Amino acid sequence: MYNYAYMKNINRKIAVIGSALLGFLASASPALAQTSSWSGVCVSENDSSVATIQGFQCLLANVLATFLTLVGIVSFIMVVVAAFNILLSGGNSQNVEKAQKSITSAVIGLVVALSAFIILNLISDFTGVKTILKFRIPGPETQWPL
Repeated sequence: MYNYAYMKNINRKIAVIGSALLGFLASASPALAQTSSWSGVCVSENDSSVATIQGFQCLLANVLATFLTLVGIVSFIMVVVAAFNILLSGGNSQNVEKAQKSITSAVIGLVVALSAFIILNLISDFTGVKTILKFRIPGPETQWPL
């Protein structure tokens, strides 16, 4: 049988959580991928609006700077969706198990991304080699070997 009171309760919970989520999204400030303006080898010496081939290193630095933030946001969304799936599973053990696996995958992905960042920083600190964390495309004036 269809339980109207139960479905009304679930719909009310979804409406409250949805409005809280929409309020959060509406109040969020814009995020810009470029963390700093390009200068030096990334732009032409004659015209600062023209990028050089070394501009890829600036682009990659900006993308990697936002990578951990995106991983965190995706993990958070995965956990929220899995929590909704657990709430709406109605006691179905298969749905609960799928949601638990989704939460586990989100946490493992976050741990792997953070540990990769931490390991690179530890290698850089212990060896004193700071170029591990800096991606660089050699220009025509660069002497080989790097």
